Amino acid sequence: MAGANRGELEKVLEHYRGDRKKYKAACFLIENMVGRYTLVSSRLDSLDAVFFDAVANLDVRFEDTEVNVYLVQLKVNAVWNKVISEYGIPTKFQYKRSEDLRSVKADYLIDNIDEAFETLDYPWTSNLPFDDFCEYVLPYRYGNEPLTEWRHYFRNRYRWVVDSLAGNPDPLEACRLINEDIATWFLPAGGGHIFKNHPRSLSAEQLRKCRLSSCVEQAAVALFAMRAMGIAVAHCTIPHWGNRSAGHDFNAVLTKDNEWISFSTAKFNPGENEIVNKPPKVFVKRFSRKLMSEEDLETVKLLDFPYAAYEDITSHLVKTSNIDVAVPDSLKDYASVAYLGVFDNKRWVPVTYSSIKNGKVRFKSMGREIVYLPLYCKDGSLRPLGSPIFLEENGKCHFAVADSANLIPRMVLTRKYGRSKYQLGYAAEMVGAKFQGADKPDFEDASTFFTIDSVPDSKMDTFAVNHVRCRYVRYLFPDIFARGNAGNVSEIAFVGDDGRPLSGKYIGIMEATMGNIRTVFDGNTKNYLRVYLSTDSTVVFPSNVIALASPQPVWIGLDLGEERDVRGVAYCPRNDSNNIYSHCTYELFFWKDGWHSLGKRSGQKDSLVYENVPSGGIFILRNHTEGKEERPFVYEDNSQVWW
Repeated sequence: MAGANRGELEKVLEHYRGDRKKYKAACFLIENMVGRYTLVSSRLDSLDAVFFDAVANLDVRFEDTEVNVYLVQLKVNAVWNKVISEYGIPTKFQYKRSEDLRSVKADYLIDNIDEAFETLDYPWTSNLPFDDFCEYVLPYRYGNEPLTEWRHYFRNRYRWVVDSLAGNPDPLEACRLINEDIATWFLPAGGGHIFKNHPRSLSAEQLRKCRLSSCVEQAAVALFAMRAMGIAVAHCTIPHWGNRSAGHDFNAVLTKDNEWISFSTAKFNPGENEIVNKPPKVFVKRFSRKLMSEEDLETVKLLDFPYAAYEDITSHLVKTSNIDVAVPDSLKDYASVAYLGVFDNKRWVPVTYSSIKNGKVRFKSMGREIVYLPLYCKDGSLRPLGSPIFLEENGKCHFAVADSANLIPRMVLTRKYGRSKYQLGYAAEMVGAKFQGADKPDFEDASTFFTIDSVPDSKMDTFAVNHVRCRYVRYLFPDIFARGNAGNVSEIAFVGDDGRPLSGKYIGIMEATMGNIRTVFDGNTKNYLRVYLSTDSTVVFPSNVIALASPQPVWIGLDLGEERDVRGVAYCPRNDSNNIYSHCTYELFFWKDGWHSLGKRSGQKDSLVYENVPSGGIFILRNHTEGKEERPFVYEDNSQVWW
């Protein structure tokens, strides 16, 4: 398999012939090179050289991450757009694989092994089991990145940690110190748009230059920095969330007691990391792969992640329970393996599997507060094995069984997807905002006729106010600078005698452009306005940002041209466009051995109504006009409850 490179690998083994541990480490790396490679493209190399050098020269301050992530993102995006206009979009390039077995040189492996072994004298590494050392300190790569001699840089940078801890053997403390230093040169967000279109993993040098990251790059930075210092750190992955689409990547550090403690690079230290969504499974990526039979390899092909290289650590990080499922008699002789799936927008995707024994199957250590569907494979496709299963917060399970004999007389639907923590956070930024009227354009005589005193709903809501007559009206942002947020707002309106929004000339603080103000008066709840502080004249802000050099009261409004009666206000926060819209066509489905339609409806302002719906089951609402996000829900106490 190594071809002409065989001599290089044999040279490594010969080099360590007299050192049992290093010889074993070399064997470990070489045995697990199969399937590892660098993605090669001279065109991408040229693009990367220009892009990462340009980004490295940007003026980036790390004192205020909450603000600077967005400001840096604007700068980096400008560089990215300029580079791809010259080189093209990297996902469309032609690539070759340079297989490690056929290309890695002896000197590179020897240097990697020697540098890793130097850390065995560190107090937190000296008692690390050799197998864990091989899996989580020794590896020379994490993805398909170009190989570099990264250990030298990071060992030199963090050599001070050994002295600072003065013999303290706790890897959590070493991890914490390095993680806090990473936060001084690396921003833990903002790069998802770019790296989604960059098909090759980033090298250690590129990560040091790139400033921004998606969660994968965050995880990679920790692997390089901490493994260089002998800390057993793993790349953790949640292939699929259980309560929303997509997944997540982060890190975990192995403690002296062989427990995994999660952290988020440059953001949350070990023990402080919060897994905000519901993971059905959490895995650490190992460098080695499980030995699996041909039959097992066929089984795991239906899992859309490399199961053989993953170790399940779900129970280390979240509360879990086992799920037991009885297999129908009709399938006992047909299916030997069952899968457990979660819903991901349009379909059920498997997250684990287990063998069927004596007509039953047990799925171990499953994350709670998730609805699962047992599955089996027939003719190469997955099919339902039984009813969906709710695994509650207390660890108890119950089935979702649609009951057509007991109907819900009237079901009122207001969304097709639950509101996330982030969406609720955006909405909360409007709390404290004031709607004011005045007869003078400088609002010296302003009177407040409405204050937002609770977190708004995700749709445009209208509220009556005591009769006000004035020429000038405005929306006065809350004290967003004291809160450290951007004051996100999607839409506002001042309602006249006829119940319709009043119109007028746009007015606002000097820094607010006409484009800024138009954003909140255009009747479109899918865009939004926000405010940022920046003294950087090189940043080009989009039209939905009011840029200020220093904190000040922020307001926008209307000159109505003459005194007008104001009878109400309306507003909508920044949102995910998963509300009900009158221009869209929807279809409600309930589950009974598959999704069954309850008919299509057009949105009626901000809700849909279905009558005589089967009770006891789960539902999804599909928008046929636009959007792709869908989530299962149940209907309880006249409300949608999301899973």
